Amino acid sequence: MGAALFMALSSTLFRTYATQYATLPVFALSQVNERILSDTRSEMFVTAFYAVLEPETGRMRYVNAGHNPPYLVSSQKGKPFDRLRATGMALGVMEDSVWQQKIVRLSPGDVLLLYTDGVTEAQDRAGRFYGEQRLQEVLRSLGSRPANEILESILADLKSFLGGASPQDDVTLVVLRRKPA
Repeated sequence: MGAALFMALSSTLFRTYATQYATLPVFALSQVNERILSDTRSEMFVTAFYAVLEPETGRMRYVNAGHNPPYLVSSQKGKPFDRLRATGMALGVMEDSVWQQKIVRLSPGDVLLLYTDGVTEAQDRAGRFYGEQRLQEVLRSLGSRPANEILESILADLKSFLGGASPQDDVTLVVLRRKPA
């Protein structure tokens, strides 16, 4: 129950500060962190990847507060994945935490994959983890498919990997593809 209330609070704070700082993810996260620490007395924390995308230009400003690094997959052949690594620690851990705001550009045809650790830490009946390597291989094999097909293919591969076992954590995926030119 405590975790559910904590997530409800966090979600509400994100929505509130996203409105106030619509184009500045770093300010929104700083405010969320401050409120979590002042409004809760727990040892709980939350990771977050917060981004603002300009659809016309593909420019994306982001802050990664300890979340799994999303993959930015270039539509250019042979270019490796970019991992949008943490730019600061999780929220609710320390007062006066500082995050860096970074900027990347999604070119036409590029794919952005966001995921929770419930994907990579899913275990089959033998106790093997799905893992980052497998996720990358599946993503790489999907080439220039539409976002919904990428999402469905990763979920199907994860289900096949689990072999009937239930995931022990939430499984969340978000796939964005910028329209090819």
